[in-house]
Order: sequence, then C-alpha cells, then structure tokens
Amino acid sequence: MSIEDITFSCASAEFIVKLSATALKQIIDECIKAGRNETGGILIGSYSKDGSTALLVEATARPDDSLAGRTTFQRGINGLQPLLDSRWKVGRYYVGEWHFHPGGSPEPSRDDLESMRLISQAPNYQCQEPIMIILGGYPPVSYKLSGSVFPRGKIPVRLN
Repeated sequence: MSIEDITFSCASAEFIVKLSATALKQIIDECIKAGRNETGGILIGSYSKDGSTALLVEATARPDDSLAGRTTFQRGINGLQPLLDSRWKVGRYYVGEWHFHPGGSPEPSRDDLESMRLISQAPNYQCQEPIMIILGGYPPVSYKLSGSVFPRGKIPVRLN
C-alpha cells in the first residue's frame, strides 16, 4: 500500500490540515508496534504564511512514560521538551496529538474530546487550535483516519 500526503479540510475552509506521507508512515509504524493496545504521540509541524493551513511533518513515538492498554491511552512527556526545543529552532512546533484505536473507529472518544479541549486551553502548550489525528482499524492492511481541530473556547471542528 502506497502512503501519500493527505489533506483534511472543513466545508467552510476555515481549517486545512496537510498530513505528510512521512508523518503518516510514522503513525502507521507506531500503530503496528502497539498491536492491540492504543498508542499515540504528538504532531509537529508549521503553518502556512497566511496561517490558513497546518502542515504536519512529524508524528512522534509514544513517550516511554505513557500509559497504554486495550482501550486507554495517556500520553507521557519524557523526552518531548528537548525534542520540541530542537524543532522550534527550525520553525516547527507542537500542533497537536495523534492517537490509535486498534481494530476500531477513528472517531474521537469522549476522553479524546476532553483531553483536546484541555490542551486548547492550557497555556503551556501554546496551541490555541490543536489538531487530533486518529487512526482506527488494522494497519497496515485496513485503516481509516479522522482529523479534528479544537479551537479554544469553541466546539471541535471535524475535518473531511
């Protein structure tokens, strides 16, 4: 199966998210490693000059202090700050989270929605519109992706 860049957008074109093939491959590889357990990491990227498009170029592996199970995942923080500091120097930033629902739907759970709402409001993240990409299914053979944006103080926006 060939992995290509994917563009997510909403009807109003208020949000456009481009997930690079490299970042998608990183997500798929991590999901395969996780097997039947949920997993996830952070999304690193940048924004177009006019701010209309998020460009996702990197998806990290789960930090080693993460908690994962068949139907739960809590992302840890070990190693993320030095990584983000190094990316900041080259114009790349934390832009959101990615997450895996093994054998399931890519729809965000209630916990996923609440976590992202809290991230959008947390000053230490410095990200007022975090993005969540969820991969559901059985990678690499069969999977689907969902994309959502969580604007601070507003309802989440589902991307197509």
